[in-house]
Amino acid sequence: MSSGINRRSRIRASIAVLLGLVLAGIASPAFAHDELIGTEPAAQSTVEALPDELVLTFSGVLLDDAGATAVAVLDASCTSLTAGDPVIDGTKVIQPVTAGADGVVTVQWRVVSSDGHPISGEYTFTAGEGGSAQACDAAPDEETDAGAFPIGIVIAVLGVGIVAAGGGALALMLRRRPAQHED
Repeated sequence: MSSGINRRSRIRASIAVLLGLVLAGIASPAFAHDELIGTEPAAQSTVEALPDELVLTFSGVLLDDAGATAVAVLDASCTSLTAGDPVIDGTKVIQPVTAGADGVVTVQWRVVSSDGHPISGEYTFTAGEGGSAQACDAAPDEETDAGAFPIGIVIAVLGVGIVAAGGGALALMLRRRPAQHED
């Protein structure tokens, strides 16, 4: 009789462990994406003159694959102010710009975060005396989303597969174990 109780206890404990693994997999921070945490010049700020370069700082190291990063710097009339390709330095994107613009400057960016997920955004700041008070209203370029594959999906599928395989193996072990009888 006690062997039946022990077997039930083992099965309950195994189910509890398996359930814990599933819940831990669901709550995994692997799905947190990097984010923009700072800009130079700062968003919504006013600077005396447009600097030679803009710096965007992210919460994680960015992927530096070809075409993974795009930055558009536009004046109020939507004229490009970029002067070359953006440079990735760990968590920073440095975008050279042409000097001489006054007014609201719109910065549109798209990067691929360390988890392989493309993220994008936009902010403005004012250069000089203010010039035009309106920002450029151009749609961001969608080109950099092509080919980027969200690694988070791969991690989720692998996690579910591992938990399922572990549960199956545990069930087989419990079924094949001979019951111990007391004499």
